[in-house]
Amino acid sequence: MSIERWLTVAGYATWLVSGLPTLVRIADGRMSAGGMIVWAIAFPLFGMAFGLMCLHRPGIWHRTPVRRALLALQATAGLAMTMSTPDVFPAGTLVVVAGQLDEIPQRFAIAWIVVQTLALGLIGFTFASPASAGAIAGAFGGFQLFAYATAFLGARERRAWEELTEAHTELLATRARLAESSRNEERLRISRDLHDTLGHHLTALSLQLDVASRLTDGKASEHVRQAHAITRLLLSDVRDVVSALRTAPFDLGRAIRSLAADSSALAIHLDIPDPLDIEDTARADAFLKCMQEIITNTTRHASARNLWIAVTRDGDGLIVDARDDGRGARTIALGNGLTGMRERFEALGGRIDFRSARGRGFEVKGVMPIRGVS
Repeated sequence: MSIERWLTVAGYATWLVSGLPTLVRIADGRMSAGGMIVWAIAFPLFGMAFGLMCLHRPGIWHRTPVRRALLALQATAGLAMTMSTPDVFPAGTLVVVAGQLDEIPQRFAIAWIVVQTLALGLIGFTFASPASAGAIAGAFGGFQLFAYATAFLGARERRAWEELTEAHTELLATRARLAESSRNEERLRISRDLHDTLGHHLTALSLQLDVASRLTDGKASEHVRQAHAITRLLLSDVRDVVSALRTAPFDLGRAIRSLAADSSALAIHLDIPDPLDIEDTARADAFLKCMQEIITNTTRHASARNLWIAVTRDGDGLIVDARDDGRGARTIALGNGLTGMRERFEALGGRIDFRSARGRGFEVKGVMPIRGVS
C-alpha cells in the first residue's frame, strides 16, 4: 500500500476514534443539547470534507481553491467538535488536517498549524486550567508538525519519483534509438565489408572469366561462359544485399513497445501494426519523442491508471491516437512538452491536436506524413 493510502486510512481511523468518547458522553447524558447539535453537525462534516480530499477520481474537488476550502472546513469542524465537548479527543482531527497541508506553500502551512494550535489553546481554557490548556496546545502542536513533516516528505518523495520516472522514460527512448542506431551501423559495416571484399573479388573473377572465355574453345569454353554468367549473377546478388543493408529502415514499432514495456506506474495498451518500419530516421525519431512525451505527461499529470496508444497507417502517413482514463482538464494549458510535440509534427508537415474534459481523461491525436512506411 502506498504512503498516501496509509495516511488516508490513518486519517479516517483518527476521525472515527475521536468521536467515540463523545458518543459515550451523549449516551450517558453528560452532554448539553447545544453541544450535541454542534457535534452532530461538525463530525459528519469533517468526514465528508476529508473524504472529498482523498478521492482519486476526477472531479471539481481537485481544483486548488476547492481543496483549500475543504481544508478550512475540516479545521473549522475539528475546532467546533473540540469546543462542543469538554475533552481533547476531537483535537486529533486537527492533526489529520495538518497531514494534508503539504498541498499549500510551506510558510502558509506553518502559519496554519500555529493558528490551529492557538485556537486549540484558547478552547482548552474553557474546560482546563491554564497550565493544562498550554500543555494540550503544545502537545497537539507537536503532533501537527510531525504529521505535516511526514506528509511533506511523502510529497517530496512522490515528486522525486515522478522526476525519476520521467528520466527513466527518456533513458528508455534514448536506449531504443541507440539500439536501432547500433543495428544500422552494424548493417552498414557488413555492407561495406561485402562491397570491399567479396564484391571486388567477384568483379576480378568476372573479368578473368571473361578473358578466359575468349581464349578457350570447345567444351571448355562453354563451361567458362556458364561460370562467367553465374559470377555476374552472384555479383548482382551481392550488390542487392549491400543496397538493402545500407537502406535498412528504423523499426519504430519495436522502439515504442520498448518504451511501454518498462512502464511500471501505468498500464499501457498498444495497438501498433507489426512491422512498423520507417526509412526516414528523422521522422521516426520525432515520432518516438512524441510517444515518450505522451507517456511522461500521463504518468506525471493525469492521475490515470491506463493509457491507450493506437498507431495506424493512412496512405503515406501515420496516425497516432492516445488517450488516458485520468482526471482530465477543463482547459488545456500548452506547456513545454505539448508545445514541443506540436512543433515537431508541424515541422515535418503534420499536425497534432489535444482534447480533454473534466473527468474524461486527456486525448492526443496526430498525423505525420512519412514516406517509406512498411
